[in-house]
Amino acid sequence: NCYVVPGGCASGGGASPAPKHDKSVLKLDRAMSLEKATIGTPNATTFEIEIATPLYPFSLRCISAQEANLWHRRLQEEARASALFSETQDEKIKQDLNRAQLDRYEFFQNERDFVFNLTKVAEDLRMNDRAERKKLAPDMMAELEIPSSVYLPLCNSTDLWRRVSKTMAKETKVFNTKERCPVIMHFASRRGETRNGKKVDPNLDVAEYMHDYFNIGEEGAMEILAEGDEEEAVAEAPEAVAETQPLSWRKLLGREKVEVVPKQDGDDTDYHSAQEIDDDDPLTPDHEMEESMHSNSNVWEGEDGEAPKRGARIKNFLKDNVGALPQKLNRRVQMERYRSKSVIDRQTSVQPLVPILEGTRGEKAAEDLENASVGGSVVSIERSSVMVKDTVVLGTLDEGDIDIESIDRAKIYVSGGQVWAEKSATMLEEAKQDLVDEKEMVQLEISSCLSKSNDDLRQEVFIMQMIHFYKSVFAQAKLPLWLKTYRILSTSSSTGLLEFLTDATSLDGLKKSEGYPTEGGLRAYFEMVYGGPNSKAFKAAQTNFIQSLAGYAIVSYLLGLKDRHNGNIMIDTRGHVIFIDFGFALGMAPGHEFSMERAPFKLTKEYIEVMGGIKSEGYKEFEKLFVKGFTEARKNSQIALGMVEIMMYKSNYPCFSGGRYGGGKALVGFEKRLMLSVPDKQVERRAKKLIRKSKQHLGTYLYDVFQKATNGYEI
Repeated sequence: NCYVVPGGCASGGGASPAPKHDKSVLKLDRAMSLEKATIGTPNATTFEIEIATPLYPFSLRCISAQEANLWHRRLQEEARASALFSETQDEKIKQDLNRAQLDRYEFFQNERDFVFNLTKVAEDLRMNDRAERKKLAPDMMAELEIPSSVYLPLCNSTDLWRRVSKTMAKETKVFNTKERCPVIMHFASRRGETRNGKKVDPNLDVAEYMHDYFNIGEEGAMEILAEGDEEEAVAEAPEAVAETQPLSWRKLLGREKVEVVPKQDGDDTDYHSAQEIDDDDPLTPDHEMEESMHSNSNVWEGEDGEAPKRGARIKNFLKDNVGALPQKLNRRVQMERYRSKSVIDRQTSVQPLVPILEGTRGEKAAEDLENASVGGSVVSIERSSVMVKDTVVLGTLDEGDIDIESIDRAKIYVSGGQVWAEKSATMLEEAKQDLVDEKEMVQLEISSCLSKSNDDLRQEVFIMQMIHFYKSVFAQAKLPLWLKTYRILSTSSSTGLLEFLTDATSLDGLKKSEGYPTEGGLRAYFEMVYGGPNSKAFKAAQTNFIQSLAGYAIVSYLLGLKDRHNGNIMIDTRGHVIFIDFGFALGMAPGHEFSMERAPFKLTKEYIEVMGGIKSEGYKEFEKLFVKGFTEARKNSQIALGMVEIMMYKSNYPCFSGGRYGGGKALVGFEKRLMLSVPDKQVERRAKKLIRKSKQHLGTYLYDVFQKATNGYEI
C-alpha cells in the first residue's frame, strides 16, 4: 500500500514514516504490484529507497540502515517474484524444441501473454486518477497487441472456436471503484477461416481446432524426425525400410506398434526394424528398459476392432504392476481413517452422482436463413450476432412468453436501448470495414470479457462451482429454480477474467436509469415495462423473478453469501435476478462479527411486492420452491460437504483462513446450515422459518442504507 503525506513524500505502508510526519495525516493513495519494479539502493543518510513501478514512482523511508537493507531485500524479491521464466530462459527452452514442439510452445506462450495483457490494462488504468480512466481506456485497448492465433479462454474445449482478430476499442467500458478498475472489453473474432488451403468448419470447437492446428501430417512428421538428434529420432530407419513401411503420425503418437532396435551384426546401418530380427535374439542390456517400456505401453493399445479387450488389458496391467500395501501400513491407514472427523469419511452410503449441466450451442436460429450457410454447413448462431457472407445475421431473440414490445421497453433501462443481439450487430458492421480489401469474407462474431485486477478471484471461482453444482441438483430434481452460472478465470492471485453478462444491469444501475419510476420501486417498473398484472408478459417476467429469487435465496443461505447490496445484484431484460461478486461467503461478511447482514438471505419489501404480496399466489410459489430446493440440497449434502472440505485443505482463500474463518469453521457452519440433524418431517417448517426470519429484516435494510451513504448504491 502507498500512503501520501504532506509535502509530496510517499511512504510504504510497512515501514515507519519519517519522524516529522504524524501518522494521523497519512492517506491511503493506492495499492500496486511490484512486478518489474526498479528498486533503488538505500540512501546512506536518509535511509530512503526510491521505487519505480512501470506506472507509478514512489519512495519508502526507513528509520535505520538495518531496516532499509531489510526492506531493500524484500522489495527486490517482490519485484522478481512474478516472473516464471525470464526471456533468457525462454530462448534456451526454444533451442531444445523441434518444430512441432515449438509450434505448441509459441501458441500457448502467445495465449498466456495475451491474457496477461488483458489484465494489465485493468491494472494500468487503476494506477491512474479515477477521472481519467474512461478517457484512457479506449486508447489503451487500441494499442493492445493481438498475436496471430489467440482466443478468450472463458470457454470449454467443446465451445466454438473464435479467434480474436481486433479490439473494439471504442466500445470499452470502465467501472470506477475505490480499490479496483474492472474493464469490459469487446473483440471481433473470426470463425470458418481458410487454413492450409482448406476451408475450416465455422462450427469447429476449440478442441477440434487445436487438433487441426497442430496436425502437421505424415510429411511434417518425417521432417521433424530428420531435424532431431539420433537419440530423439529413433525412427530413422534405413531407406529400404522407410520405402516399404512409411512412418505415419499414428505411429509417432504410439497408436501403432513401432519397435526399433540395434542391429546385432556389424552392418553399415545403425538401426533395423524389429521385424527384421528374430524374436529369440536377445536385446543388449542398454535397451532392456526401452523394451520393457514398449511392452507396458502396449497394454493401453490395441489393433482396430479390439477395443473391448483394452479394459481387460488395463486391469491386468494394474494387477501386475501395482502392488498391495504392506499389511502393517494398511492397518495404520485404516486406523487413521477411523480417527478422522472428515465429512467424506463419515459417509455411510454411496450417494447418486449429480450430472453437471453443460452449456449447449444454439443452432436453431440460422436454419431458415439462406445467408447463414457456408460450404454446406449451417453456421451456429447464439445470442451474439454473426456476420456471414458480408451479411449480419441477428442473434437469437427467443424471450419465451415475453413479447418483443416488452423487451423493447426493458432494454431501454437494462441495456442502453439495445439487446446484445442488436448491439453486437452494430459492432460487426463497424468491424466489417476492415475486411473490405480481403479476398475472402470470413464469419465474424463479437467476443467479450470483463478484466479485473487487484482482486483475488480464486474464491469466486470456487463459489461459482458450488452454484453450478446446486443448479445441476435442481435440474436433476426437475425443479424450475433458475440460477445464472458464468465463467470466471483466475489468472493470478490479483488478476482474472470474467464472462460478460449480456442484457443485464445491476439493480443500482436500473434504479439510476432515466425514466425509472420515482414511486413504487420494482413493482412499478415491472408493470411499466411488462404491462398490467394480468398480462401474459407480466406473469412471465414475475415467474422468472420468483424462480430466480428462490434459487439465489437457497444458495445465499447455504453458502453464506453476504455483501448483497444493489451493486452486487443484477436483473436482466426478462426479469431474472442474478447474484454476482462472491468476495464474502461461507461465514465471511463485511464488518465480520459486527456485520449488519444477519438475515439468512435478502428478502426485501420490494421483492415481496413484485411477487404480489405475502398472501399472493406468487409468494406461496416462492415458499414452495424454496422448501423443495432446500430439501434437494440436503439430499446431496455429502457431495457438497466434500467439495468444501477438499477446497478448504491448506487453502489461503479468505473464507477458509485467518483467526476468524480458519480452522475448519467454514465447514462446520456449512454443515450446520444444511440442518442434517433435523428430521425430514421437520425440514419444511424449519425452511419456512428461514423465510420469515429473512422477510424485511432490519439488518438488510440498514446495510442498504449504509452502502448508499458510503458508496452511493441506490436502495
